[in-house]
Amino acid sequence: MTFWKPSPIWQDQPCYIVGGGPSLKTFPWDVLRGLPVIGCNATCYLSPELVPWTVFGDASFLDNHRAALETYVGKGGQVVTNSSHFRKKPNVPPWLKIMSKLHHGLGYNQLGWNGNTGASAINLALLMGANLVYLLGFDMGLSSSGQANYHNAYNHKVNPKAYPRFQKGMGYVVSDMAKMFPGARVINLEDGTSKLTTFPKESLRGHAFKALVA
Repeated sequence: MTFWKPSPIWQDQPCYIVGGGPSLKTFPWDVLRGLPVIGCNATCYLSPELVPWTVFGDASFLDNHRAALETYVGKGGQVVTNSSHFRKKPNVPPWLKIMSKLHHGLGYNQLGWNGNTGASAINLALLMGANLVYLLGFDMGLSSSGQANYHNAYNHKVNPKAYPRFQKGMGYVVSDMAKMFPGARVINLEDGTSKLTTFPKESLRGHAFKALVA
């Protein structure tokens, strides 16, 4: 099969990546309208006007959320995956952009997995030319009330033991960024609850979204 290759459509622009953490439960989504944004997994339930790109890595995500993905694509959203499952699966939807999976680190012609979709989204943003990547909802832990996500799209419960694995995967991202995408930066925009320590943090509350893109 022929793998999809990203184009640098966001060359030297900032980009936002939307994770799934519960800190986004009251997030004012409209501030993302018109900005370069990549979402992880269940962002396909949001409008493509707010999150124009969605990436997922688990093969079962398409089966479990196909209706939402098709609605999202029908409204103009773009969907990318690096799941190796789809290389051999028949009847892959024509709208699904498939990239070859790299298990650890970042790729130029592959999309790094690193054990979590957030890391794949970072790799995709860099391949699309972004030189500054802001993370949203990368909490890497449960909320004080035990919630794992800002949404209710999943039927399964997140195993807290997965978070250290996610953290380790982000370490591979940092290591390869310095070599492969020199000058690019990743900043964790958070509300004081994020346990992700791999990237420098800035306050989500004080961030000026619209001021960064002309």
